Amino acid sequence: MRLVLDGVRVELGGRDVVSDADLTAETGEFVGLVGPNGCGKSTLLRAVYRALRPAAGLISLDGEDLSRLPSREAARRTAVLAQEGPAEFDFTVGEVVAMGRTPHKGPLDRDTVQDHRICEAALDRVGMGGSAPRPVGTLSGGERQRVLIARALAQQSRLLLLDEPTNHLDVRYQLEILHLVRDLGLTTVAALHDLNHAAAFCDRIYVMAAGRLVAGGAPADVLTEDRIAQVFGVRAQRLVAPGGGRVHLAFERLDQEVPACG
Repeated sequence: MRLVLDGVRVELGGRDVVSDADLTAETGEFVGLVGPNGCGKSTLLRAVYRALRPAAGLISLDGEDLSRLPSREAARRTAVLAQEGPAEFDFTVGEVVAMGRTPHKGPLDRDTVQDHRICEAALDRVGMGGSAPRPVGTLSGGERQRVLIARALAQQSRLLLLDEPTNHLDVRYQLEILHLVRDLGLTTVAALHDLNHAAAFCDRIYVMAAGRLVAGGAPADVLTEDRIAQVFGVRAQRLVAPGGGRVHLAFERLDQEVPACG
């Protein structure tokens, strides 16, 4: 599924939080959205999964205007991993994953044999097979994220939106989750804090500052030392693997302020 944002503007409280956002995620791409806290990353994702209505611009999925799709159809096409909320802790793993089948069912429909098979396959795919009876509150952070990804897989959507999927996870689980997401082969847009994770796992990166997307492209092209200094206010040393390989960044504090990207 191909996602395109064209001139998207989002208002909150009478002011622009996101302005003139242009973004493309091609079918099967893992696209990272990076930027400092409060720059508008989560707001932009919320507009894509229709929690917010853009004040201007167009969001399209495979050429269709997202705002014109019925809610159920939009939910079938787009799966969301929002920042963690406590409500899911009262459910079992199986119940959480089964929530992914909701867009495919009527209000009074019961789970079918096919629903159960889809949910079991989703748990197997994320390495959580046999965990359906476990209470979510007993899982580790990495296990919970795997369960939420399984819910997205059970939804059978082709677009996956992730808002800080590695937040509050230790390094091992951060890497496991990002490897898992990349290997799913879905069109994926993820808001990420860690620039090295974005460089290592994403096919394309968009940099956001003060509500605007100020750069987009391959990680090696986008994550320049000057841009990192301007957007994040830190000095970065770039280490690039030979042959146009992945970028790795080492950071230190800047001795003086630099002009912010507008």
